[in-house]
Amino acid sequence: MASTSYAATEEMTNLNRVSRLLMGPCTDQLRDLLRFYIPLASFLTVIQREKSRLPCLTGPQRNLILPSCGVYSGNYNDMDISLLYILLRNVCGIQAHKKGWGNIPDSLDRSVSANVERIRLARNECSHFAGGMCNCEFNRIWSDIKAAVVDLDKYLMIGNKFQEQVDFVRNDTMDPARDKHFSDQLLEQTKEMENIKKEVDSLKRQAEKEDQQHKQKMQKLESSQHGISQMVLDLKNDYIPPNVKEQHKMLLENWREEDSPFHEIHSFPDILVKIQSQSITTIIGSPGSGKTTTARHLAFRLQTDCEFEIVPVNDITQIPQYGHPKSKQIFILDDVIGVFGFDRKNLSDLDKYSESIFNVLSEHSKILFTCRKAVYNEAKILFTFKKQNYNKFADLKSFALAEEFIVDLEDINNQLNYQDRSQMLKNHCIQKGLSLSPEELPNVFLTGGLMMYPLLCKLFCSESKYRALGKEFFETPYTCILDEMEDLKGYKPIQYASLVLCMFCQNKISEGNFRKQDSRFMKIKKIVFENCRVSGSDREIIDALNSMINTFTTHTNEGFSMIHDAVYEVLAFHYGNKHQEDMLQYMSSSFVAKKFNLHDNSDGPKNLRISLNKEHYPAFAERLVRDLKSLELHDVFMNEALKEHCICNAFIDELKKLSYCEIKRLFFIKQEDTSKIFIRKNEEIKKGWEENTYEYERQNLLMGEIFGKPNIRVISWIIAYGHCQLLQFLFDLVTEHKESIRCVMDLEVPGESGNSYIIYINSIKEQTRLLTLSCYNDNVEVVKLLLKHFDVNCINNDSAFSDTPLATACLVGHKSIVDFLIRCGAKCNIIGGQFESPLYIASRAGNEDVVDLLIKVGADCNEGDDEGSTPLHTASLAGHRDIEELLNEMKWSGSYCLRSIQFDASLHDYVKIADLLIKGGADCNQGDKQGRTPLYAASRVGNADVADLLIKAGADCNHSDKEGSTPLYAASLAGKANVVDLLIKGGADCNQGDKIDSTPLHAASLVGKADVVDLLIKSGAVCNQCDQNGSTPLLAASLAGQDNIDELLYEIEWNRSEFSGKNQFDASFADYAKVADLLIKGGADCNQGDKQARTPLNAASMVGNADVVDLLIKGGANCNEGDQTDITPLYAASMKGYADVVDLLIRYNADCNQGDKEGTTPLHAASQEDHADVVDLLIKGGADCNQSDKEGRTPLHVAAKSYTYGLFTSQFMSIVRTLIDSGADINKRDLNGETPLSVAQKHNRTDLADILLEQR
Repeated sequence: MASTSYAATEEMTNLNRVSRLLMGPCTDQLRDLLRFYIPLASFLTVIQREKSRLPCLTGPQRNLILPSCGVYSGNYNDMDISLLYILLRNVCGIQAHKKGWGNIPDSLDRSVSANVERIRLARNECSHFAGGMCNCEFNRIWSDIKAAVVDLDKYLMIGNKFQEQVDFVRNDTMDPARDKHFSDQLLEQTKEMENIKKEVDSLKRQAEKEDQQHKQKMQKLESSQHGISQMVLDLKNDYIPPNVKEQHKMLLENWREEDSPFHEIHSFPDILVKIQSQSITTIIGSPGSGKTTTARHLAFRLQTDCEFEIVPVNDITQIPQYGHPKSKQIFILDDVIGVFGFDRKNLSDLDKYSESIFNVLSEHSKILFTCRKAVYNEAKILFTFKKQNYNKFADLKSFALAEEFIVDLEDINNQLNYQDRSQMLKNHCIQKGLSLSPEELPNVFLTGGLMMYPLLCKLFCSESKYRALGKEFFETPYTCILDEMEDLKGYKPIQYASLVLCMFCQNKISEGNFRKQDSRFMKIKKIVFENCRVSGSDREIIDALNSMINTFTTHTNEGFSMIHDAVYEVLAFHYGNKHQEDMLQYMSSSFVAKKFNLHDNSDGPKNLRISLNKEHYPAFAERLVRDLKSLELHDVFMNEALKEHCICNAFIDELKKLSYCEIKRLFFIKQEDTSKIFIRKNEEIKKGWEENTYEYERQNLLMGEIFGKPNIRVISWIIAYGHCQLLQFLFDLVTEHKESIRCVMDLEVPGESGNSYIIYINSIKEQTRLLTLSCYNDNVEVVKLLLKHFDVNCINNDSAFSDTPLATACLVGHKSIVDFLIRCGAKCNIIGGQFESPLYIASRAGNEDVVDLLIKVGADCNEGDDEGSTPLHTASLAGHRDIEELLNEMKWSGSYCLRSIQFDASLHDYVKIADLLIKGGADCNQGDKQGRTPLYAASRVGNADVADLLIKAGADCNHSDKEGSTPLYAASLAGKANVVDLLIKGGADCNQGDKIDSTPLHAASLVGKADVVDLLIKSGAVCNQCDQNGSTPLLAASLAGQDNIDELLYEIEWNRSEFSGKNQFDASFADYAKVADLLIKGGADCNQGDKQARTPLNAASMVGNADVVDLLIKGGANCNEGDQTDITPLYAASMKGYADVVDLLIRYNADCNQGDKEGTTPLHAASQEDHADVVDLLIKGGADCNQSDKEGRTPLHVAAKSYTYGLFTSQFMSIVRTLIDSGADINKRDLNGETPLSVAQKHNRTDLADILLEQR
């Protein structure tokens, strides 16, 4: 026959097979899903009620389900996929998947809606394969459809009903006659194979005779192999030069000696597991927390347990240099991105060598980095900045800085407990051969919050004088180290001078520093030796550093450094107090900013700050000017010393040495080189978040970023940080030079009119920016000085900013500035860029004095934000620790209100603020756009004092929001018993439900708050009141206590979005057994089911809540009552693998052989889901190993089929053996004629087939 484009092809067969699957089993499954949600008997009622929600139907579809004459009389079998999808989406109430109906679902989303969507998309995709479907596309689409069908089978709890049909269609013939022809050929080939097998047996016997001859050859080969292995081992190390390997060997010997007292803390096993599971780990912590020792000990453990080769490296470039992709290595690099501060070059190297590093790591090797937490935080901030602006560092999140790779030694999981601290000290004592009496030991109970405890243990055991101090040494180690520095200076001056020299060299010094003869280094060396009154050769300095190893210095790959940051800081304090000019000359700008002050240190060196001597004021001022020229703006102007008149005068004297043009260019002209400033900006924002300040807004205003691009001028820093004396000097200087302050500050910009003459354009935006910055500090004189030269209109302008100057002052809480601005014309009721009034902002921030002032001058107490939330709302919300999470959960107003400090009741008196607002006319019953009143807000966060105040002021305790939720419902959901009590006493209705009739008792039961449940029941709450899904409070309590409760709630159609808050279903935060006990004693019916006939016992069994199961059975629950698909509690527990619940139900006479509507028994379910312990319990409880479901499948069929599909492997062989040993018939056939053995052979599972064949 001539070839034709219409001939049958493999591609066309693929397309036809997929179409057959979609039009057959998939359509039938969607029909079953529709029956699950809408029983046929209810269809007419439901479709008439919901027809308005249906989209435009085609003519045939509308005539089918909504005929013009008569009513629908079908049985769903006349509905196609298109119509089924419309009904499931619009009528059944199925929760939309994460991407929303009509969109491609997320690959990890296995919800009902996502799987329905996948079937629809597969149907649509098939229509585009006009010429057939290639194998690749066929396998992809088939796999997607099968996964969806499997999930829907599980959801419908019908065993593998449609999954098996999918497999049948996959393997069924598309041409029976042709298949018969090939079957006959196969039979002939089988006979030939039998003959071949006989020949093979003959050859096998001959081979056995020759086996003895080969044994001697094998022994020789094994000997050769050993020699080759040794050669391979030698070759393995060739990538590291011999001299470097020898250095590593010596270094590791020192490490191992230092590792002997190491104590594996309580969380060490978890840390080790994390290290083993990933290629890269960065260990962070504060000075003295044990970062380096932990990293080294982890490396030794991996070397011992997993045969890793430890490779110490000095910098990131040595990892690709010494690494080998086929070797099992663990690299260790300390201070990966900087020692005392962030090093941009180190991060750049990480990016530069990342590809070659990952090539070396392959799947065998690992890297352990260490990093000071402060440096890590600094780098994270820079990473965010770089990623936004320079994509160069975009991939670094997957490297050393990625949060998933971080081990924080000081987080809540790794903090040292009593046992850790005690054992750590004992280990160091044992290493030193010490046996301390009880009075010599520090009270480890008192050292929980102390810094650098691991380091202190090491020092404590190194010197008897430290041990004599006992607890005092651990509490104030700086004093001890200072005394040691004083002794060192007096008795070992060369050692002291060597340490100081190391300090000035950024805490790293080597013989290379001396060989290079760097001019700066030589100058520092000369000054230090003169001040310390010593002289010595380079060799003597190196010897001095060597002599202090393990006391004050340590070896590094780069030479020497001080053993710990604390030693560095104490040395800087000790030397710096006596030689301030050296510190001002050679230390960093951040050191000068943080470590110098004008106050006396006579009380002791608690903060190790250097008290600046009066004779050094000029040098200090000169250093500030030098840092100013280097644009270290934050270090200069955040330095509080500059506000002191004596320092400011010295600073101004230094400025007077500059020309007027230099000063104008320095302070008033926009800066171009801004990268350094941006880095510090982000650091200050980070610190602001940690300290609960308002740095985010201030730093953005400093950058001028509100205009879309940087507008960085030094004058902005002077204004923002309140340097009034300096600002006055600059203004006077401009005036003296006959220039306009407004022009110099770019507040008037020259422009051209049509007549070509110069006019001045007022820049209200820039004036507003600067005036707003002045409101962040508490110096009203700066504000006054600016307004002398600014337009008054800028006071109420907010067009370019998030808030007006008045709003900013209200936020920060500077009453004097608020008062002055109001007297200058600031409007109290103007709504700012965040749609919030000044009173709203002050109330939220907890600034009581400002609230009082605003009310007195006429601020509207009922003015709401864009969500309708009033000042009284925000005061009522305050005091909740997790307010940001709560506001998101409640969908309350925008992100601007999410500053934790404003809601910390310990810092502000929000009750007083609420009282002021109420007395000022605030409406206690005014709701926001969601209908939530201030009382609802206070109830939700548990603010009892405010709630009491509101109730006394007339707040309605039964006022409901748009969802029907009352304050009592909110308080019950939050578990706030004190507020619940107040509301009940105030007249709250305990049985008032929300829109779906869920009552406060439902809410309290679901979150497991026994005290709230008890209060509600005693106040008349009905224990058997159902919501619209038929769920009772007892069912809610029975469902709770499992991790994946959200998923389960979707499964059982529980539609409360507010019930998905964090920790509400964690049994460690609630007592569900006690709640269930209270409900049962209060009259709850243990056998009352929901609309799906699921009883509380069914629910508790499904989630594995054994304590609740026990209570329910003792309360009369029927152990054999099934839901609408006849799934019993025992079936549910068996399917989920809850052995303790299964055991409990069996002991209370649950029927082990009671099946669901498909005839599937608990033993079927446990066998299919890989629960060997449950299988054993069921068989001992009387389960029939040969009971078949409606498809004729026994538990052994199910186990064999699940194993052959590769769904599980860990326990299936054990399950199969248990079933066989208990009498399972291996030859029993299902309705398709398959036996367990044929299933195994069909899928080439020889291990399973062998076990079954053994029983023949």
